[in-house]
Amino acid sequence: MANGNASFPKIAAASWWKLRDLFKQKVPAIVTPTYLVSTLSMSEASAKSNLIGPFKKIGIIDGDGKPTDRAYDWRDDQKYKAVCENLIEDYYPQEIKDIFHSPDTDLQQLTNWFMSHARCGEPAAKMYARFYILLLKADPSEAEEATGKKKTIKKASVKPKQKEVKTVKKLEAEVSESDPSIQTPVTPIPAHAAQPVQTVLNNAPELHINIQLHISPESSAEQIDKIFESMAKHLKDFNK
Repeated sequence: MANGNASFPKIAAASWWKLRDLFKQKVPAIVTPTYLVSTLSMSEASAKSNLIGPFKKIGIIDGDGKPTDRAYDWRDDQKYKAVCENLIEDYYPQEIKDIFHSPDTDLQQLTNWFMSHARCGEPAAKMYARFYILLLKADPSEAEEATGKKKTIKKASVKPKQKEVKTVKKLEAEVSESDPSIQTPVTPIPAHAAQPVQTVLNNAPELHINIQLHISPESSAEQIDKIFESMAKHLKDFNK
């Protein structure tokens, strides 16, 4: 257990989840810096200080880098919560467990606690705090976001609800009763727009033309006859 001027576990959440995902696929015989460099695309120095050291500290791998029984429980979703609880019990003093026991604990207050008890700067204390909160949450579903394996939701084709279909049919029936000549589409429309084409043509407005002629009194009878003859010739097909 860590007490006083001590160092607590600090592991970045992304590395925690990505390595766990690798263990879920296949537990390696031994975790080496080159294994981490190849699988997590990190430098060898970073692998040694940020993963191998901390994972040895919390008992996921032993002193030789071999996975322990805890590693097998850690990768199991059903046992993951128990592993997190055991890590808190084994590596943190009772004081922090009494004060900060909820996943929604204030990050800054927790950081201040680690700065005081680990005698470290704020950046390191914040890493301690974030990892402690990760253990408090003990939620394996958080791995989906960290490893880029979010569940995809298939979009179903949009279908009208049964209630909406009944409502539309009811409206269609009401419109049809009020005017049998209306051919109701999916949604009610104005009666004049729904009438059959033949009905619209039969009700087309009639065209009336009034023609006024101004004939000079000096025109002869022969000239007047020619005027009417010409009118008859040009207007005889007007109504066809």
